[in-house]
Amino acid sequence: MLRQISRRGRLEALLQDKQDEASQNLAPILAPENLSGGGPPGVLKPSETAKFFTKALMLPDADYDALVNYLQFTGRPYRHWKNLPYPPNPRILPTRAEFPPQVSQNGHTYSCERSHRGNSAIYFYNPLTQQYRTGFIQSIWRLPLEGSISTFIVVQPHRSLPPQEETKAPFLQYSGFRAQIFDQQPSNELVIIEPTHIITHLTTFKRPAGTYGINGHTLVVCWALDRGKMHQ
Repeated sequence: MLRQISRRGRLEALLQDKQDEASQNLAPILAPENLSGGGPPGVLKPSETAKFFTKALMLPDADYDALVNYLQFTGRPYRHWKNLPYPPNPRILPTRAEFPPQVSQNGHTYSCERSHRGNSAIYFYNPLTQQYRTGFIQSIWRLPLEGSISTFIVVQPHRSLPPQEETKAPFLQYSGFRAQIFDQQPSNELVIIEPTHIITHLTTFKRPAGTYGINGHTLVVCWALDRGKMHQ
């Protein structure tokens, strides 16, 4: 049985790669889509999943731990690969992922801050705290879960000013502007969300020290770009 499984795997690999003339001629006849476990549209075949992992990179330990916690909190019982012993049919979170510089959602492009600062500024919903926040996208992770590619976004929220400083600016009094003033230095917090949690892009405006009588450098952000879009 093991010999037959090995032979099948080697045959599927040859048909998938089509590196020689014989493989190219046999592939249409033997229908490798069926051999490799084809499924409904949008569902990855085993060969596609294997190909994904050949190019993927290791998630840093801290990021992997944070993603496990996020998935478990949101009702997806993925298990840490170090959490031994495994029960029957365990759902282990893969340790490798792709790190694209940007992602598209509803016709809009959202980028990591290092790639495009303007496209990285977002107004988003945090499913863990059920709060709406603003911040800059720091990284994007893509990895196969449950037969399809899932995308996760790591956001560094903006750092709030002390209340006595924030009240010096006019934005609290005019909520209709959908704007708020923050410290230019970002917070130390990192938040994991998914593309559906993004509400809109932000406009950001750096202000020098002394603006509105505030001593430090500040950042004004405005989320009016959603044009009244309903929250998620």
